Amino acid sequence: MRVLIIGTGLAGPCLAHGLRRHGHDVRLFERDAAVDARSQGYRIHINGDGAAALRAWLPAEAYAQALATACAATAGVSVTGPDLREVTEIELPPGAAGITVDRLTLRRIMLRGLADATRFGAGFARYELPADGTVRLFLTDGSTAEGDLLVAADGANSAVRRQLLPDFRVTVHGSRMIYGRTPLTDLVRQLTPPAALAGFLGVTGPDGRQLALAAQHFRRDPAEFGLPSAADYVMWGLTAPAALFGHPGPEFFRLGAAELLALAERAVADWHPSLGALIRLGEPGYVVPGAIQSSERPEPWPPVPVTLVGDAAHPMAPVGISAGVALHEAGLLASRLLPDAPLPDAVRSYQAEMLDYGFAAVATATRHHGGDRSG
Repeated sequence: MRVLIIGTGLAGPCLAHGLRRHGHDVRLFERDAAVDARSQGYRIHINGDGAAALRAWLPAEAYAQALATACAATAGVSVTGPDLREVTEIELPPGAAGITVDRLTLRRIMLRGLADATRFGAGFARYELPADGTVRLFLTDGSTAEGDLLVAADGANSAVRRQLLPDFRVTVHGSRMIYGRTPLTDLVRQLTPPAALAGFLGVTGPDGRQLALAAQHFRRDPAEFGLPSAADYVMWGLTAPAALFGHPGPEFFRLGAAELLALAERAVADWHPSLGALIRLGEPGYVVPGAIQSSERPEPWPPVPVTLVGDAAHPMAPVGISAGVALHEAGLLASRLLPDAPLPDAVRSYQAEMLDYGFAAVATATRHHGGDRSG
C-alpha cells in the first residue's frame, strides 16, 4: 500500500513508523523548508494512550532515546492564583500518566529514521480522486504524488480537511495566546515558583487570564544521541482576552517577538512580580502567538482514500492533551492498515473510533479551558 502523509509534527512520523513495520510504502510531505525551520512547541505531556502508541510503533532505539531525553519531572499538576500564595495540587484522572518530553527533540528523534521518506518544502495544495480508487496529491513545489491513501496530519488549520470537509465547523475562542520559553539559569530558578520547577503550574486570574508554567529538565542531553544539544528551560503560555492584548484582529499574529514579549509581560504586570520578570527573560526566537480553537463533530462522510489524524480531525483548546490524542490516533490507524485489510473497511473502522475518541477529548478540553468564544 502507498500512503501519503501531510505534516511531520508528531502524529505523522509515528504513523509512518507504524506503517513501515507493516511493509507499506510511506512518504511524508512538509511545507517547512527543514525540520527546524520554525518553533513547533516546547515541553509537552503525552498521556498514557499516546505514550503507548510511541512504545508500540517507534523503532526500539528511537523509543529508548525518547525516554532518555524526556523530562525528569518530580511533581504533577498544580494551580495557584496571581499572588502565588496558595498552591493546590490536582489529582489527575486515570490514563493521564504518560511521559513529558521536549516536542522538538522527540520530533527530531522520529524524523531521523524517516529521512529517506520525507520531503521538506512541499506543502499540500490539493488532491484529486481518480476513478481507479487511488488519490493524486498536488504539492506547493509543483510536484505530484500518487498513492492509495492520503492522511492529513497537518494540524488544526488543516488544508486537507478544508477540501475533504468544506462545511466542518471550527469555533475560534475570544482569547489569544503567547507561548515562549526562558532558559533555566540560576536567576530564573529563583523567579520560577517551586511547583513549576518540579511539575506543571497553572496560574489563573479572575478575568480570563491564565499562565501555564513548567520546567523542562532533560534526563540526558540529546547531544549524547547525535542530536543538537539542548539546555533546560521554563516553558510558559499566557492566555488572555484578545482585547487585553490590544490586538484582537489578525494583526496580532503578525507581531514580532519583542512586541509579543512586551505584551505578555504587560498582561501580568499586576500579578506577582517574578512572573513578569520570567517572561521578560524569554528567548525571542521561541516566542509565538496562538489562537484557541475547538470543533464540532461532523456527520459521517462517504469513505474515500483520504483521512485525518489529530488536530487535523478535531481542533481543541490547549489543555495539554492534544499531543497524546494525536499519537494515539496515529497508532490506531497504523493498527487498522494491515497488509491484508481491505482499505475502505480499515479507514471506515478507524474513522468511527477516531471520531468517538477525538471528540470526547474536544469536550474535555473545552470544559477545562472555558473562555469566551467568537466566530
